[in-house]
Amino acid sequence: MPARLHGIRQSIWICTGVAAVVFAVGCGGDSENAATNQSASSNQGSSGDSDDRESPPAPLLEGWKEPAAAIIVTGEQYGYMEPCGCSENQSGGISRRADLFRQIHEKQWPVTAIDLGGVVKRDRQQSQIKYAKLIEAMKWMDYKVMGIAKQELRLGPAFLLSQHMPNPDTPDENLELIGTNSVFFDSPEFEVPVRWKAIEVGDVTIGVISILGESFQNEIVPSGASVDFSFRDVEEFVRPALEQLQDRSCELIVLLANMNLDESRTLIEKYRDFDVVVSAGGVEDPLYENPVTLGETLLVTTGHKGKYAGVIGFYPDGEQRLRFELVELNKQRFRDTSEMHDIMRAYQQELQDLQIVQNLVPITHPSGNTYTGAKVCGECHTKAYAFWKNTPHARAYDSLNTGRKGQEANWISRVHDPECLACHVTGWDPQDVVRYDSGFVDLESTAHLVGQQCENCHGPGSQHVELERLWKTDRSKVELAQVREGRRAMQLNEASAAKQVCFRCHDLDNSPHFDYDEYWKKVRHPFRD
Repeated sequence: MPARLHGIRQSIWICTGVAAVVFAVGCGGDSENAATNQSASSNQGSSGDSDDRESPPAPLLEGWKEPAAAIIVTGEQYGYMEPCGCSENQSGGISRRADLFRQIHEKQWPVTAIDLGGVVKRDRQQSQIKYAKLIEAMKWMDYKVMGIAKQELRLGPAFLLSQHMPNPDTPDENLELIGTNSVFFDSPEFEVPVRWKAIEVGDVTIGVISILGESFQNEIVPSGASVDFSFRDVEEFVRPALEQLQDRSCELIVLLANMNLDESRTLIEKYRDFDVVVSAGGVEDPLYENPVTLGETLLVTTGHKGKYAGVIGFYPDGEQRLRFELVELNKQRFRDTSEMHDIMRAYQQELQDLQIVQNLVPITHPSGNTYTGAKVCGECHTKAYAFWKNTPHARAYDSLNTGRKGQEANWISRVHDPECLACHVTGWDPQDVVRYDSGFVDLESTAHLVGQQCENCHGPGSQHVELERLWKTDRSKVELAQVREGRRAMQLNEASAAKQVCFRCHDLDNSPHFDYDEYWKKVRHPFRD
């Protein structure tokens, strides 16, 4: 038995015992720690939000008999290690996923795990650090193979080799990268990626192949760019891989299809050998028409951003040979796990140690202006400034440092994480997670830009401030028309504010219940000084 799998099973009685103690002392009905389960199809809303007052969810995989083999399938995580802290009810996160593994292991079923790929979304230093931590988490959960998606290839073969080179001394802990038609360094016989993989799960041998389709190949790099990888014709590699898997007496053959759904359907028609096709190209929340049966092949998708995990049950002698359920990783069903909490802590520490924020290459704001800070705005706009100081926007940075009320004791600070800072300080583009050259860096150098301040909505105010100061001190150096134009440039149209400004941070990921009309009342400041 692999060491990590043994660790998961060994922790089952510990976690169950702790839960029993919690319920025995009547601990206030904390749904975050409730190890209960519910079918994904019964949840309401595309963001995985549920009302805590709902009746207790049904047991995980209710009605399932023990399969000969169970396969947990995931993919297209896009770097979402956790639900954003701003959204308490959002689904997903590696910590809850690890608890799904714990609950399935508790059933004593033979189980394995495979991932489609698409672990991170961006190609930058922070993405590499996150990728390494997510691979560490997946190894702990005993994943065996992962497909190559376009996101992985953007990180480059050299980096992927550093994360996936097999270690012969610990074969049970390897997470092998499969790219049946992807070739590194123009060498088809290169050790990584492998062309196919046969996995032993209980008494069942499962074969896995991974294909990156033409529709995604064309999105990886600009045309004509020099890269260290290439793609081979699918027919050149897939048919030999299938033959080798059949020679290994694989009872179940799974295709990891990094391509759009139309391409996946075409492959299913061409190759009748696949029992299951796990495809990319689906919707973010694939709760309906999933799976789809095409001939004798099961076509499934697992959604985006790590909010779901699919579970496949294999019943070789049953009337229904294959069974699939999409499991939503919500807080009603799954609790956090200490091992994933430790990985998150190490991730945040590495971001701090490597000074990721300080080393980001900044960009110039389109206006050409620079950020001055809310205190400068308050020199003239005294009423608006006084109102802002008492809003949660003014304390946005503090929430990264201490968490929400009640989270302080176990909170991991995110103040060195660009993906968190982008919406909690001033002077960043939150959607692209880039810092403007005069934006917040750290408390030592830019403390005047802590929190969600005036200029995140109105734009950097350096020119406006300069004009107003000149108008007050030496009107010979400025014209009234310039001053008025500077004021107009800083004004925000209420009718368009939601689309242009608020939704940059209050999007469906971070604020799935955001109601502009309701929230705007809490921050509106039509005060004149």
